[in-house]
Formats: sequence, C-alpha cells, structure tokens
Amino acid sequence: MKRNIIILLLLIGSTLFAQKSDSTKTVSELEKIYSNLEYNTSSFDDIKKQWIITDPEMVRDLSNKFIANNYVKINGKNAGKQFINKFNNNVARGDVAIILRKRFYDNEIEYFAFVIDDDPGNTPLFDPVLDGFYLKSIIGKSLYKELQKQNYFYNDVSKQIFSTKYGYNFNVNLNLLNSDLMFWNTTSNGQNKYLLSFFGDWGNDNIHFPGWTMQEYFLGAQLTYYSKLPPDPRNYKYKLKVGTGIQTSVPYETTVPDIPLLLSGQNAYAGLSLSLFSKNFFVDMEASMTLTDFSVSDFDFHKPTKYNSIRNFFSFKLRAINVANLSDLGKLEMSFGIATHDLNQYEYDPKQGGIVDLIPQKEFMDRFNHFINGSIGVTKLGGLVQHRFNIFVGFNPEEYGYYGFNLHMMLSNTFGFDIRMSNSFGLTNVKYPWRMDSYLVFSPVFRINF
Repeated sequence: MKRNIIILLLLIGSTLFAQKSDSTKTVSELEKIYSNLEYNTSSFDDIKKQWIITDPEMVRDLSNKFIANNYVKINGKNAGKQFINKFNNNVARGDVAIILRKRFYDNEIEYFAFVIDDDPGNTPLFDPVLDGFYLKSIIGKSLYKELQKQNYFYNDVSKQIFSTKYGYNFNVNLNLLNSDLMFWNTTSNGQNKYLLSFFGDWGNDNIHFPGWTMQEYFLGAQLTYYSKLPPDPRNYKYKLKVGTGIQTSVPYETTVPDIPLLLSGQNAYAGLSLSLFSKNFFVDMEASMTLTDFSVSDFDFHKPTKYNSIRNFFSFKLRAINVANLSDLGKLEMSFGIATHDLNQYEYDPKQGGIVDLIPQKEFMDRFNHFINGSIGVTKLGGLVQHRFNIFVGFNPEEYGYYGFNLHMMLSNTFGFDIRMSNSFGLTNVKYPWRMDSYLVFSPVFRINF
C-alpha cells in the first residue's frame, strides 16, 4: 500500500513538473515568436515620427486611464500611493506632458511615456510603454485612435531630413551670370554619362571683369563627362566648353567706366576642366582669342568715340574640392591660379577713316595685364538649403588687385540667388581708367534638375 502511494506521488509530481516545464517553454517560445514578428527598426529611431502632447485635457484623461487600470509601474512593479499622489499633483499643475513615437513602417505607436514638460532629456516619470497593442489594452481602442489622429495640442519633435540629390537626365539652370541648359545626354557602358548643354557666362571672374563692365556674354556648347555617376556633380572627369562672345549692354550706365570696354572683333572661346590625380583635384584652363576685326559698320558710332577692348585672355587654375569636412558649414575648397588679358585702346575717328589704334607702339605681349588669383570657401550640396561661399583675391604685379566674395544659395536646388562683390586695392582710375574701384553683381536663380 505504501509503495503504491509513493508511486502515485511520483507520478503526480512528474506530471506537474512536466506541465510547469512545458508552460515555461511555451511562454518562452511565444515571446520569441512575438519579438520576431515585429521588424526591428531601431536604426531609424532618430527619424521616426515623434511628438509631445501638451494638451492638459488629453494628459489628464490618459494619466487617469493608467492609474485606474493600475498600470503605473516602476521597474516592472506597481508604484506606491505616495508616487501616485505626487504624479496626480504634477498633472493637476500642468507640469506633465506625454512623448510618443510611431513605428517606422506603419501608424502604430511604439513608445509612450509621461515626462515633465520642461525636461530637456524627456526622462520618463515611470516605465514607458513600448508596444502599441499593450498601450491599447491600457487606454482602450477609442483613445488609442485619438492619439493616432493627433486632434489635440502637441509639439512635433520629429527630426527633419531633407535630401536634395542631383539628377543627370535633365537640367535647366537659369542664372544671368552663369546659365546652363542640358539638351542631350547619353551613355556608352551603363555607368558613365555624357552631358551636352548650352552655357552662358557674363564677363569673366578670373580677369576680374564681370559682365557689367566687360559688356560681353560668352555663349556656346558644353560637354561634361562622368566615368561613373557620383552623388556630387562636381566630380566629373572633364568638362569642355567652346563658344564665342557677343556684345551686351549694362542695366545701369553709371556702373561702367567713362571709356567703356567694347567687343572689337569676332572671337573664339574655349574652356577645359580636368580631374587629375584625384577625383577632387582639377586643372581649369580657359582662353578667348579674337579672330577677325569689326568694321565701322559693326559699331553704333555717330561721333568720334574712344573705347577700350579686351581681345584676348587666358587663365590657368589648380582647384581642390572636398578638402575637409566642416560639418554643417559644408566642404572646404580652395584654388590657386594665374590669368592674363590684353588691353587695347581705340578711337572711332571719321577724319582718319575709321578705327584708330591709340597705342600702336605697344607690341602684342606688352598689352597684357597679369593676375595671380587665389580663393578659399565652403560648399554644401545636401539638405534643404544648398550654398557656396568663396572669398577670393587677385593681385597684379603692378601692385594693384581685387578681393571680394561670391555667395550662391539655393532652396531645394530650385530657387535661389547669386551675389558677387569685389573691391580694389592700389588702384588709380587715372592710370587704369578702364577699371572700377568695386563691382557688385546679383542674379536670381531658377533651376529644374532631375
């Protein structure tokens, strides 16, 4: 009899142990299944939709749900009466807010916590709720839907990420100072890209003659080649420009010297920019040469008139981009180069039969003025606002020169402005009547790019 009782007790014990073991195993398996069902998006926490409820009535309603249903817990244990009373007093004074965060891939709430309204760290007053379905069981379906709809007072604290990417299929860049219109593109191996566009440049910054003084607009075609499309459009392999200059007028007559600079013949313009040694290091070259002379009929002269003319110029520049990362300011860039241009003086004199060279004694090379140029600046391409800011200086061996800045800003790579300003040093208008003490040019910018 005793043996039967022992066997029965062993059977009952083993059965209960097995049930307990199976129950523990089942709970563990269910937890694993549930955790694996939810896709982990913790790496997106900083850009998920987040907001803070400051609506006093909503805060009271939600806090009452937690207290009434006994869900105020600290480290997994129910909070004491003293803590609940203090929490109620804070809610009554309006010192409590609620911070929430939605899941990345749907509208469910994955984080819910009561915090002190002016706490910059948003430290939870008690255990936060980390599951939308658990939160729904506490506050009810109706109130949970109200949270999702956001029909109450709240502050949106979501991190805003703006991404502006450069496109290589179509580009219209309308800027009076430097325009670009892409009209054709192709590829030969699926990764590279040839972009063909029209360009327009007003004046020339390397010889410190913007369009308002030089009164010449360079027009032509431009070929840009990328061996592999980069995120930064400045990382091309080469860029080739060919064109010619046309005479332009100026918007304000008071901005030009008394003896103006005029185009005196048909010229040819070419520019070449090559990426050498590194994708961020470039050699830039450009030149303009006058091929034929204008006759008197090409000018609008009605009386004897003196004028100056730049017939040829050349420039050579070493340029580096993305030299250093300056955080939110952008990427550091710099350049160093030389430039030269000739300066010719003419007069229309009908008594002498037309156009007269006023400095015939000067040889071709003696007519040139030389500059040593340098610049440093920052460029930022991504984000909501893109900008490029450069400080430059140009020095002539005759001990005069220019210094100034270029500022180009765009909103979402669509709307913006371009400002360029320079001032002179060591310059006398008596010795250099064709130059000006300072230059200021401005252009709005409109761009379509994809």
